[in-house]
Amino acid sequence: MKKLALFVGVMLVLFLPLVLVPPQPQKVEAKAFDNSDVYSALAYLPSGAGRRMVGAGATANLKVYIDSYTNDAEAKQFATTLLEQGPDQLLKALEKANRIGKVELDRHMGFFDLKLIRSRPTQDGRRIVGVCDRPIGFLEAYAGSQSMDNKFGIVILDLKQNSKGKEEGAGQLIYAAKVKVLEGNKIEVENYGVDPVKLMGVRKL
Repeated sequence: MKKLALFVGVMLVLFLPLVLVPPQPQKVEAKAFDNSDVYSALAYLPSGAGRRMVGAGATANLKVYIDSYTNDAEAKQFATTLLEQGPDQLLKALEKANRIGKVELDRHMGFFDLKLIRSRPTQDGRRIVGVCDRPIGFLEAYAGSQSMDNKFGIVILDLKQNSKGKEEGAGQLIYAAKVKVLEGNKIEVENYGVDPVKLMGVRKL
């Protein structure tokens, strides 16, 4: 396991009720993503990326679809569930939540269905963070892999506007994350076995 201190900040982006976010459409039922904001990226896969990936050092095309953002009230509810009831209950809440975005990896349709998406301004743009209850494949469940303890998926996009006013940047994809609540309501995220997938050349389509 690799502990990622970075994601203490990420979780603040997700759950802090008072962060500034861009105008957001209302949360909707799961549907086709015909009118979504769509971001494309080239994913650089790390060593040990797992069966669902295509091999260490390889690249794959990836798209992130955002249909709506999680509003402050919903984010606060998720945060309360995590801090008061623990990660397992947060996972159950995500499982019951509507899909509001998705991540597609080339040749892996429906790779992630995002249930929690937040955005906050940064010094030169904004950061988008999406979280889901990640899909557990049959072989992974059958083998009883240690990765079964890492049931969250996380995608991060760090964006800024280019000279043409279009958003572009870089990001990360955490395929198998484990969330822990520590003393003092501090949140720690562990990434299973491998470095995050690097997302390069992120741009809005």
